[in-house]
Amino acid sequence: MPQYELNLRDYIRIFHKRKALIIFIFLAVTFSSFWYVSRQPVLYNASVTIKIEQRNTIAGLLTEWIVYNPADIMESEPKIIKGFTTMEKVAGRLKLLPDNAATEDINAVVGDLQSKIETERVPDTNMIRIIATDGDARKAMQLANTVAEVYIQESLADKAKQARQTREFIAEQLGALESRLGKFEEELQGYNNSDSKVTMAEPIKQKLVELEFQLAELLQKYTDKHPRVMQLREQIKDIESQVQGFSSQEIEYAHLNREIEVNKKLYGMFKEKLEEARIAEAQKVGDISIVDPAVMPGSPIAGNRNMMVVAGALMGLVLGFALSFIFENLDTSISTIEDVENVIKLPVLGVVPSLEDDLAPEAGILERLKARFIPLPKTDAQERKTRLVAHFKPQSPVTEAYRNIHTNLKLDSTRKTILVTSSSPREGKSTVVSNLGIVMGQTGLKTLLVSADLRRPVLAKAFGIRREPGLTELIMGTQTLDNVLNNITDILLGDLEFDDIRKTPGLENVWIIPSGKLPANPVELLDTKSISKLVEMFSARFDVIVFDAPPVLPVTDASMLAPKMDATIIVYEIGRTSREALLRTKIQLESVGAKVAGVILNHTKPQTEAMAIYPYYSQKYRYYTTEGSQPEDAKKKAVRKA
Repeated sequence: MPQYELNLRDYIRIFHKRKALIIFIFLAVTFSSFWYVSRQPVLYNASVTIKIEQRNTIAGLLTEWIVYNPADIMESEPKIIKGFTTMEKVAGRLKLLPDNAATEDINAVVGDLQSKIETERVPDTNMIRIIATDGDARKAMQLANTVAEVYIQESLADKAKQARQTREFIAEQLGALESRLGKFEEELQGYNNSDSKVTMAEPIKQKLVELEFQLAELLQKYTDKHPRVMQLREQIKDIESQVQGFSSQEIEYAHLNREIEVNKKLYGMFKEKLEEARIAEAQKVGDISIVDPAVMPGSPIAGNRNMMVVAGALMGLVLGFALSFIFENLDTSISTIEDVENVIKLPVLGVVPSLEDDLAPEAGILERLKARFIPLPKTDAQERKTRLVAHFKPQSPVTEAYRNIHTNLKLDSTRKTILVTSSSPREGKSTVVSNLGIVMGQTGLKTLLVSADLRRPVLAKAFGIRREPGLTELIMGTQTLDNVLNNITDILLGDLEFDDIRKTPGLENVWIIPSGKLPANPVELLDTKSISKLVEMFSARFDVIVFDAPPVLPVTDASMLAPKMDATIIVYEIGRTSREALLRTKIQLESVGAKVAGVILNHTKPQTEAMAIYPYYSQKYRYYTTEGSQPEDAKKKAVRKA
């Protein structure tokens, strides 16, 4: 990450730099969401709304008179709707159970129906919504309506049962009263037919009758321990104590009168209640009605398949951006020119764009992603085009980058021998040597390229020449300088075709000394006094000499050659090597007395820089197209105008 406050341009640069990761995460999460959604069953919801009335009907009054229920009906009814009894009748109505189904089968079917039914109370109303879920829209509608119908029928049946039980209870009580009243009337008739004159104070008699009636009425609702019952008994005792002085016949006569009066009133009341109970038992009006029946659902739940895929895509995009910032923070490499110059305190001599983008501009995004994550081995022809891009595409942005590096080197008589190295392998130092040599040759300089990498040499293969004899034999004295030098004649006789040689002038000014036979211990070979003599010999015959040396950190070859050179260049690939490695390379070279001229940023993509490097480049490089390289159509038009 850059060591300064990020601005909008830095965020855009990070997004471009990590766009492969962002696209990969985005596609992975999107396809995963699509795969997950495609495997989920399509579900439909159908709902029916019912209303529960608290009617003050005869049935309701009778039920409340007989049965007292303190619970909230709007809280208990949803449980009844999903209850086992209701769901079993729904299963029978929908023919989901055979006639002689086993208990296990009934439980399984009922459990499945209960999982498909949800109930919710409509806020601030006496209505309940029944929601049915099924994979078939028609079945969902049918299930919701069937549950509501069965529930209403069960409610009506329950009301009828309560009314019947009430009627039977009243009829039983009425029969007992009728029998008791007949007995008391017979006894009273015996007193009336006797000669005794039984009298009683009328007010006391009437009062006792009223109190006895009230007591009988209260005992129908409350127990003997109820405060009102106990209070009424006390009043009766007080009045009865007033009549203790009466004769036993008077008392008995008064008692019979009271009992007859009380039982007559009770008999009349129960007679009226019996008629009401019969009416309630006969009526078919329920307390529950359907307000909004279920209809065929037009789309699955929440229309959710597309929405879930879109949500997954958005999640993938957010996750991709988040991971790009995480990886950017974890990246220990240097990402901008400013960071390079601030960290190692060396100038950046040039920035070489990505060769892949330049050589394959017509490739699509899928081909680029495939080449990035699953790179295929390059053929010799593809490898050669990469290493000699300055020859095959002299007007490309990459070649112009090498020309810019040549200009920034400011070559003169005091800076003729240049060592090119890197911190670690595969940072492109040999490619930089090859193309930089071609660019120098194109300017007319007699350029010598020396393959001083005696471990993994590539210059000979890049130019299509033999590797032996070379620098090894020259140092050991078994070959002369003229025998190891390779020029355009050797290149023509090598793997490059003649048409390829004629593409670009400049190769006639380039000489190459290959590595030769690879020694067992390159350090001992390079640590000889003959190296300094060879450097002087090269400087006498050529205008500029470029040495391709091994990386600094893995081996010490470059550290031994660097002090003998006029300048040393470090090739650094952004995003590949850590800043600590680059800083260590610079310190190690300076500790042996090397003159480090600067750093070349290789294989740099536009998104890794805070500013566009070559804003004038277009895909066809029209800005740098010279008159001699115009297309044939353009040349014809020019001839016509002339």
